[in-house]
Amino acid sequence: MRTEPATGPGEFRPSAAFPLPRLRPVADFVALPSTRRYITIQGKFGLALLGAGLWLVVATIGSIAIAPALAAAVTWPIAVALLLAVVAVPGFFLTFSLLGVALDHPPAPSVAHPTIPVTVVITARNQPRSVVSTLAYLRAQDYDGTMSVLLVDNGSTDATIDEARRAAAKLALDLRIVVERRSGVVHARNTGFACADTPLAVLVDAGTVLHPSAVRLLVARMLRSPSDTAAVSAHAMVRNERHGDLQEVEAHSYSLAVHASQRLHGLFQAPLVAEGSCSLYRTDAVRAVHGWARDDLDGVMLTWRFLEQGWRVFHEPLAVAFTTEPITLGSWAARRVRAAQSIREATREKGLGSLRFRFNRFVAMLDAGGPMLDVTFTLGLALALLLAAFGTPALLGLYALLVLPVSVATTFVVRRASRGVMDDLGLTTPGGPRAWMGAALSLHPVQAPLAAWNLVLAVTGRRV
Repeated sequence: MRTEPATGPGEFRPSAAFPLPRLRPVADFVALPSTRRYITIQGKFGLALLGAGLWLVVATIGSIAIAPALAAAVTWPIAVALLLAVVAVPGFFLTFSLLGVALDHPPAPSVAHPTIPVTVVITARNQPRSVVSTLAYLRAQDYDGTMSVLLVDNGSTDATIDEARRAAAKLALDLRIVVERRSGVVHARNTGFACADTPLAVLVDAGTVLHPSAVRLLVARMLRSPSDTAAVSAHAMVRNERHGDLQEVEAHSYSLAVHASQRLHGLFQAPLVAEGSCSLYRTDAVRAVHGWARDDLDGVMLTWRFLEQGWRVFHEPLAVAFTTEPITLGSWAARRVRAAQSIREATREKGLGSLRFRFNRFVAMLDAGGPMLDVTFTLGLALALLLAAFGTPALLGLYALLVLPVSVATTFVVRRASRGVMDDLGLTTPGGPRAWMGAALSLHPVQAPLAAWNLVLAVTGRRV
């Protein structure tokens, strides 16, 4: 059975032009308990809000200092609106996000090698090579419990089923196959969980490659979490199916943004913690909320329903799933806009009050309004640049002094967390100018205008 050849000892490149490196299981000592004092989620939420509030005090003082000069150029009402749109609002939420990511230190698993039975649900349609690749890496899992594989074929018209059977026989995998002829991955997912006969099930899209310890670490995180935990999301490491140096940079930027979002949302139990390509679920919880809704590819609405029930959803950074997607500079912005639309729909239907905790209501509100705030910021930034060109640089200078450093600091914190994950996995990523360029593309002044543009496209019906 052929799998992808290795690039070299442990070097991961975020491009499908390069094969995956050799992957080894995560050592047991990585999951040993830490002596660091654990702070509750409520405590971390309070610290993040306090830090953001202190930043806002400093920003208010700075705004008062430059307000007269700015008002002289654009009048007082416009000056106040610009200070809010360009400095105060984005800086407050960026500071909150920075502190949330920095405070994300989940407790170590209490069971290093769980044995509870697990079903791995794979959804596929006309993807024979992708299914074979996913099965080959499933065979390398270091999970000690019973692991069965359920392939949900979404009406394939090629040799997907035959190739899956041959691969499973060669790999000695316990494979069942069911056919869901209704077109759409959501139908396939719901059928898979209706047929799963174990308490836990891992959802995997065909073509997704799991790290050898992914299933073990997902289950270990579930067992370490409170009993009302419904799901644990994996850490998606994306390879760009578009080839080229710029495309690799774009994939690196996208992965950093997704990693930051999942850590923040996993900490504060917010809807964007979901990972559509790979997550672990309690099968009874999925059935209780009637599975995935139509077009819920990212799992945002499913996560909302879990949270609405008072259940929790966590993130496991070391449970890595390698995916291949067509990534562009605007991919993360488009994902945020889709998520915001889903959250707004849920809010209109149920209201934010249906969520159990203050912290997940706060972050959900931020997610729902984020793209619109990006629109006001982008318009304000354009006017700030225009004012600077005509001799009034105060607003642009205040943004560069108070807001941009917070965005840069967030990038450093996320890069450090990503390096820690890679070290524990025994992997490395190339450094140099391309890595720093990818980090730069994830900064707020780059991503906010992209989100604003994607929101415009969504509103005008030019992009879903």
